[in-house]
Amino acid sequence: MIATLHSFRIEVEAIEQPLDNDVPENLIMQAIYLAAPQVENARRSLNTTNGMRKALKEGRWVSTAPIGYKNTRDALNKPILVKSEIAHLIKKSFEQFATGIYQIDVLKRQINNEGLKISKNRFWGILRDPIYCGKIKIKAFKNEPEEIVNALHEPIIRKDFLEKCKTS
Repeated sequence: MIATLHSFRIEVEAIEQPLDNDVPENLIMQAIYLAAPQVENARRSLNTTNGMRKALKEGRWVSTAPIGYKNTRDALNKPILVKSEIAHLIKKSFEQFATGIYQIDVLKRQINNEGLKISKNRFWGILRDPIYCGKIKIKAFKNEPEEIVNALHEPIIRKDFLEKCKTS
C-alpha cells in the first residue's frame, strides 16, 4: 500500500515515530509500526471470541436476548437472561403448536394478535430454539464440535414441548 501511495507522490509519515523514508533500513521499522496494531487487534478479537465461548459453555447467554427474555446481570455482575413480559406468549406458542392441532400460520396470526409481532420465519425459528427450554447451542468453532449446554437462565418451556415442536 505504501508503494502504491508513493506512486501517487504521497509520502506516509508517522506522527509519533517519524522515519526517514530515504533510508531503506527504515522500511523494517515502518513494517513493525504498521503490523503491531494489526496484531493487537487480532489478539483482542481472539480473546473476545474465547471469552464469549467460555461464557456460553458456562451457560451464560452473551448476545442480545432472544424474544421472550431480556438481558440483565446477576449478583456477580455477569450477564444472564430473565423472562420478559411476553414470555407467556412464547410459552403459549410452544404449548399450542406441540398439540399438533394448530397450523403455523394460524397460530402465528393468533399470537401476533395477542402482542407478539414477528414474521413467520422468526416464529418458526423460535419453535425450534433450545434456548427456551434452558439450553444453549454453541456453534462449532475451529476444532471444537457444535454442542448444546445447560443454560443458567430459567427456561420458559419444558424440553418435551421443544421436541414436539421440532418434529412437527
